[in-house]
Amino acid sequence: MTNFQYFFEQYPVNSAPFMHKMLEDYQFRKPFAGMTIAHNVPLTRTTLLKIACLKASGASVTVTNPSFIKDSTQCIDALSREGIQFTPLHSLKGSFDFLLDCGAELIEQCQATQGIVELTRTGAIRYEQLSDSQVPIVSVDDTRLKSLETCLGTGEGVYRAVTELSSEAIENKRILIFGFGKVGTGIAYYFSQKTDHISVVDMLPERLSIIESRGYRAISAELPKQVEQAIKQADVIITATGIKDILSHSYEHEWFTGKILANAGAEDEFGFKFSDNEVLADKKPVNFALDEPTLMPFLDPIFYAHNLAIEDALSNQTAGFRALAKAHDQAIIKTWAQHHQWTIDQLNDIF
Repeated sequence: MTNFQYFFEQYPVNSAPFMHKMLEDYQFRKPFAGMTIAHNVPLTRTTLLKIACLKASGASVTVTNPSFIKDSTQCIDALSREGIQFTPLHSLKGSFDFLLDCGAELIEQCQATQGIVELTRTGAIRYEQLSDSQVPIVSVDDTRLKSLETCLGTGEGVYRAVTELSSEAIENKRILIFGFGKVGTGIAYYFSQKTDHISVVDMLPERLSIIESRGYRAISAELPKQVEQAIKQADVIITATGIKDILSHSYEHEWFTGKILANAGAEDEFGFKFSDNEVLADKKPVNFALDEPTLMPFLDPIFYAHNLAIEDALSNQTAGFRALAKAHDQAIIKTWAQHHQWTIDQLNDIF
């Protein structure tokens, strides 16, 4: 048994149908034979299945790890046993056929000769601003299927992390969430399974209407007195705005005393007024303090799409930024829902 086979046994077909399908397909077709790929995605045990598929495709893969997650010795050792090079992010430089990126962290130190695939909203914004790209840049974040991970997967992971790290029961706690994008939506959904006391702060009128329609308390960020009251009344406060230092710039530190605080964003949203030990996971994205930040059933379709986007870029070589092809997006969501016994209507009610 190879090392990668061991991890595929840890995540069987019922939890990772897309990865098992892709491995079999890529072993047969070798679609990326001879290509070089730089792979910058949080390196966890689940990610090894994604990398295994790329190796099976015939590509030469160089793996690194984003700056916001600690290197896993277990995963690096597993890569070594499979003959795959791991290079720390700060040392990864040079030209590759494809960059598979997360947070656009490869944008300044690596070059792509055939294409780039970006996984996150933060990274998509940076890549979309490039005016002189000579290769296709395919965004997985600009798809509906990304909500399977960002909304459902991250929401569930943040819920697990807050309950495990705080060691407190969440039932009937007063939860305050800053931000109602994909991440905030998922966080609210999972916490609402345990408590009816959910308040959400956002600045966009259309989001405030959705918050109210879900049965949560909607608070406009432009009404500071209402936000202050909500902070003081909350038991648990979670940030999901994507804006660095937003709480330090906007509110008084003393209002947060005695609360369970957690950051769900890639940036430190609590900011300079808060010490690391005041916020769960030292202010880093709280779910990444877990061995499995996001469970495999939510990652599986995203990993599949991130790899599949290479074929999207090869089939449509128009330079510049675009979303993964809509046909792929719709097909992946439909297949995922059928496999995991969700209905499309249920997903529509959440995101």
